[in-house]
This record gives sequence, C-alpha cells and structure tokens, in this order.
Amino acid sequence: MARLDREQVVSAAIALADEAGLDAVSLRGVADRLGVTPMALYRHVASKDDLLDEMADRLYGELDLPAAGEPWWDALAGIARSTREALLARPWSVPLFARPLAGPHGRALDEALRDALVSAGFSARDTAELHDQLSGMTFALVAPELVGMPNRAAFERGLELLHDGLEARLRRR
Repeated sequence: MARLDREQVVSAAIALADEAGLDAVSLRGVADRLGVTPMALYRHVASKDDLLDEMADRLYGELDLPAAGEPWWDALAGIARSTREALLARPWSVPLFARPLAGPHGRALDEALRDALVSAGFSARDTAELHDQLSGMTFALVAPELVGMPNRAAFERGLELLHDGLEARLRRR
C-alpha cells in the first residue's frame, strides 16, 4: 500500500461504518481494511475517540452551510435539512453527530448556527442555549425516519413549529 495518511484512515473508517455500522469501527477493523497493523494507525489517529471525532468532522463537512448574509431562518432550516439528509444517508452516524463540534468543519457548523441565531436578534445567552436545543430538536424530527417511517412532510411541519416558536421568543424580548 502507498504511504498511509489521516484522510485514508478516516475514509476507511467511514467505509467500514457504511458497510457494517458504527459498532464495527475499531482501530483493528480499520487497520485490517487498510492492510496494515493497528499500530500503523497511531501515526494518524491517537485513539478510537480521535478517529470518531475525525469521522464526525468529515460528516459535518458534507453538510450544506448557509451563504454569508442568508436570512437567519433560511440558514437554520437549511442546516436542519442538510443534517436530515446526512442522517438518512448514514443512520449509523447519529452518535457521531452527538459528539462535540471539533475540527474545522465542526467549528464552521458551530459558527454558522451561532451567526444565524445572532443575526435573528437572540442574545449571546439565548444563542448558547438555543444552539444545543436546535440540534436536539433536529434529531428528534428525524428520529421517526431513522426507524423506518419516512415522512419529509412531518419533518417540514416540525420545522414550521420550530420557526414559529423562535419567532414568538424573539417577539417576547
């Protein structure tokens, strides 16, 4: 095999998860897939947690983030829709999306969420609280689809309710 790099290790881990689920991802499993010893991976990832963080960051990088200046709700709804698509494409990735936002793509996602909330008029305190709540609500809206009940219309109705709730919160300020 040609010289191994971090990108190859992460790609192999994602491919393994695509085939056999996240539980199948281990340093040994990834090493076997790459035809190397597990010790060879330690030059590229410090631990399984490091590998999972890298996988999460790669998946965050596949999300469609809003363009600069996009209206706040369009930005938030776009992130939610993109997250839904990513989760439906790779249901095994739900635990990765629950990990802290680390890495360059995670930081970009974090910044996009915060920018949208601040541009809507939420305070720094509200923004910090809503950031986590919006992520949880997005997962809750996708959850029925992840267990075999696809219903984009229900997801969109949930987004409408979320929008109404955020608008009401802004009016109360």
